[in-house]
Amino acid sequence: MFTCAELVSVLKRNFIFCIRCNRKSPMKSIKIVIALSLLMSISSCKNQIEDEVNGIYMDMKPTKTPILLSPELISSSLDEYNGTFSPDGKEFFFTTNTPEKGIICHTKLDDNGKWTKARITKFSGEFSEYDPLFSPKGDKLYFTSERPLNKTDSSGKTNIWYVEKQNSTWSEPKYLDLGMQGAYYSSITKKGDIYFNIWDTGDMYRAVNTEGNYKAEKLSNTLNSKNGEGDPFVSPKEDYIIFRGYNNSLGQGDLYISYKIGEDWTKPENLGEPINSEAHEMCPYVTLDGKFFIFSSNRINSEYPSQANENLEKIRKKHQTSDNGELNIYYISADFIDEKRKKYE
Repeated sequence: MFTCAELVSVLKRNFIFCIRCNRKSPMKSIKIVIALSLLMSISSCKNQIEDEVNGIYMDMKPTKTPILLSPELISSSLDEYNGTFSPDGKEFFFTTNTPEKGIICHTKLDDNGKWTKARITKFSGEFSEYDPLFSPKGDKLYFTSERPLNKTDSSGKTNIWYVEKQNSTWSEPKYLDLGMQGAYYSSITKKGDIYFNIWDTGDMYRAVNTEGNYKAEKLSNTLNSKNGEGDPFVSPKEDYIIFRGYNNSLGQGDLYISYKIGEDWTKPENLGEPINSEAHEMCPYVTLDGKFFIFSSNRINSEYPSQANENLEKIRKKHQTSDNGELNIYYISADFIDEKRKKYE
């Protein structure tokens, strides 16, 4: 039996042989048509197979080097960031940008074990929205939205909203009152406490949950600095936090980790290469099974052509790809979290 790739190779050889034949021979002309048709058909099949993404967590494999997450399914010439999986690894939400707004998109594993094409979620598209994140139980999805709190609200401030899973669909968005306006990028613990940022101050906060009522408190100065921090991801057990910062960064902005020892947080440590780079890294997230670390970066993996007299069309074509300097979603093994923790044991 031939594999798809081997069959394509055989057909190519036969097609090349046929076009060398005498064109006046009808039978040989038929061979050419048959070979070409089969080649096009099998090549189309091959491309279709390559475009399919299988298995839970998009079949990610352990890696020490950041890998673009399912580029055939997620990546485009637009920004893609804020990636989050459901706890069972069968749903994935992320943000993409238009010139007017941020939009939350969604893909899921269907009954045939294939991931569906990404589409705009049912609750997004009207207002600017981003930062989706599942609760540890998977029954709620939190996100940041600029939607007004009421008919008279014209502030344009971001706040945290959420939708609840109702059988196979999601509820209408509900506002989460954390006692402060301008909140974004929420992360929730198993106890129900929520970590988030405030746009105006550039500081990270924790909202303590007491029977559904939240009281927000600013995180310690060990975590917050005058340079501003953001995008806090806290582990469900609240034993570590990863966030975006700018202190002694490798590039435009980096990701840092801090561990909770007793009631205190350790001094934030730059995650370094290969996670951080000369570009901008943001939007940290760890899958609930603790195996994979997902983040966003606008790194460019292959440079734009810029030689004198270079054809400008090459630059334009590259800009239409995902490797154009816009944000993409990457993943890497999350082993580094426990490895870095050892120094505090």
